[in-house]
Amino acid sequence: MAKLVATLGRTPGGVVETLRNLREGRYVREGAGLGVGAGGAVGEVEAAPKPVEISEVVVVRTREVEESFEVLRALLTCCADWKVDLREVVLPMDDVEEPRHFRVVRERLARSLRVGDYVDFTGGRKAISAAAVLAAREAGAHLVTTLIPQEDYYRLGRVYGEVRLRALRVVTPQECFAELCGLVLHHAKTLVLT
Repeated sequence: MAKLVATLGRTPGGVVETLRNLREGRYVREGAGLGVGAGGAVGEVEAAPKPVEISEVVVVRTREVEESFEVLRALLTCCADWKVDLREVVLPMDDVEEPRHFRVVRERLARSLRVGDYVDFTGGRKAISAAAVLAAREAGAHLVTTLIPQEDYYRLGRVYGEVRLRALRVVTPQECFAELCGLVLHHAKTLVLT
């Protein structure tokens, strides 16, 4: 089974969206080659996506998004129909500010990756996402991103502000509440790039 390694920012629902879309085979994969499409047109034909068995989620985050990680834990408890192991890699810096930091991020990610894993570089700081992409390429992992329309992103920020304190108290499924799952979009589009 594969692992999903995801960079995390302030919108933890994106990790759940990526995980759900991979597990349910609801993603768009980079073209599979040339073929004949509708109307006889020759062009890129995409193989039908298949569900991906994900057994573990590893979140790569800075110290400043600890709260976001805890809300993600609540989302996985309350808003997912499947169980996965959740781990975190906490980076020793809040952003990449020098070349040495970039190397640290790549090395930390590399320890969590193997061929065939999936790396979601959607969340968090740009330089950390760039390091994640390079680590994925070096390890032979698939690159994944989930697209969230900008207007939804702003709305999710408001919902996060409304539910975050309550979400931090969720430990068991009995403590779940419906508004929490409003942080997960059901129409978010996931792209598998490699």
